[in-house]
Amino acid sequence: MKEILDVIVVILFIFFVASFIIGFNKQQIQKHKDKLDEIEKQKNKEKEK
Repeated sequence: MKEILDVIVVILFIFFVASFIIGFNKQQIQKHKDKLDEIEKQKNKEKEK
């Protein structure tokens, strides 16, 4: 019985860590896209001048 509980706890731990990593990765990707958009806007403003 203890082994089964240990396996369940390990699986849940891995699931939560994976969820955290995936969520953090999505956040970083969005942040990077926003930064690229800002750079593109700066370039367009410079071209208009």
